[in-house]
Amino acid sequence: MLVDTATSSRVDGGFSPLQPVLLAAEGLRKSYGPVQAVKELNLYLRAGEALALCGENGAGKSTIFKILAGEVVPDAGRMTVAGGEYRPVSASSAVASGVSMVHQEFNILPHVSVAENVFLGRMQEFSRFGKIDWTRLYSAAETLLKRLGINADPRSEMRRLSPSTQKMIELARALSTNPRVLLLDEITASLDHDDAETLHRLMDELRAQGVGIIYVSHRLQEIFRSCTTVEVMKDGAYVTTRPAAELDEDQLSALMVGRDLADWKRPERVVPTSPMLEVRGLCGPGFNDVSLSVRKGQIVALAGLAGSGADEIIEALFGARAVTSGEILLEGKAFSGASIADAIAAGIAMVPKERAVEGLIDTQSIRFNIALACLPKNARGPFVDGGCEAEQAKLGMDMFRIKARSSADLVRSLSGGNKQKVLLAKWFLTDPRLMLLNNPTRGVDIGVKFEIYDLMLKLSGEKNLAILMASEDMAEVIRLSDTVVTIRHGRVSGVFEGDAITETNLINAML
Repeated sequence: MLVDTATSSRVDGGFSPLQPVLLAAEGLRKSYGPVQAVKELNLYLRAGEALALCGENGAGKSTIFKILAGEVVPDAGRMTVAGGEYRPVSASSAVASGVSMVHQEFNILPHVSVAENVFLGRMQEFSRFGKIDWTRLYSAAETLLKRLGINADPRSEMRRLSPSTQKMIELARALSTNPRVLLLDEITASLDHDDAETLHRLMDELRAQGVGIIYVSHRLQEIFRSCTTVEVMKDGAYVTTRPAAELDEDQLSALMVGRDLADWKRPERVVPTSPMLEVRGLCGPGFNDVSLSVRKGQIVALAGLAGSGADEIIEALFGARAVTSGEILLEGKAFSGASIADAIAAGIAMVPKERAVEGLIDTQSIRFNIALACLPKNARGPFVDGGCEAEQAKLGMDMFRIKARSSADLVRSLSGGNKQKVLLAKWFLTDPRLMLLNNPTRGVDIGVKFEIYDLMLKLSGEKNLAILMASEDMAEVIRLSDTVVTIRHGRVSGVFEGDAITETNLINAML
């Protein structure tokens, strides 16, 4: 019988008694100093099951995945795969036992070919007399990619591919090992719509072949699309296990955060009429003849499908992408936007889409990352004022409720949601006039999403901060926006305000 308490563990092994238990983990514990990341957790995965591991950032999901993938050794507990003892000491030993993982963060070699990335760590399979048989390597990669429905030339350099295709190559690498257990950690955060559909199709096919899948995603609708079972964790401990068919998004959200979020409403706001940003006929690579405006204290969303041009518009306004023609005005004054330095000096800040690549230095501390954008302010000749850095780090950690032992903790040690909070704090503390946000809640759990929403509304209202965000999350766009500008094929396809901001109207304008 299933038990719904935070101190109990799942003991029944699943909801399909006819299927054998493929992976069992019992009594897992892992601590980092005084922090208990995983507390006496039991987890069972059956053949053909897609188990969604759910919980807020910091619930312990990433630690569980690292233990299962051989990247972290648990302090206690026992694991088996297909009935045999499973004690991986590295990722390669996990793969040898039939357990493969695709990470949330990118794990590629950008300057080598797609084929070499597919067979990364296994190139000796294509070696003869000490030389790589490139023809055989490319052929094997091409066959695998075609079978999986992944459109990529095996001879292309990885860096020339879109982030979505790069992530699909990582999936191909994992599947090339013919795993019995596949671990997918928030990979759809990097996928466009078509690749996400390919992923879900592959998950269905793998389940039909008896592969067990453990899946983490903060896009709850995806869980109900492809997962059979939901297991919820909180603060490193088990909460409950349910068939996915017995839950909806609101119920799952409530289980994860411990409270009902269905009634969250954006407060009524009076938006000033004074414009902060005006864009007139802006053209550049990926967008054409774009005109829009953002008033002080207003939140405007650019809504479009992946590849619509919304990302490029945001980057162009920050000086990170060339503008070939058109005008940008800040408070009625012309702004050239020639470089990122010019944008920062003008009071513009941007939170990028890919935090791991463009936003954070994860080998450095929270303090270093938060203070990085304020470096010119903190400079005292050739030196940096450490007191100012420490003060900014404390303010950012308090404002965004960043969970860490201290600001000296490395960013890489944080959960995905706390990493995103560090990135937001880094730019909000520059005291900008205009904030550009590219998918600001990408890869964070539902609880952190609403924390970020509340903070965005508070800052835009109290500080008259103008916010222009690009988002592929339709619910987010509808919840937050005063005005929505839809983008299709690099052009503005519609402008919506008030009661006109509906899912039907937006989708019709985006497609």
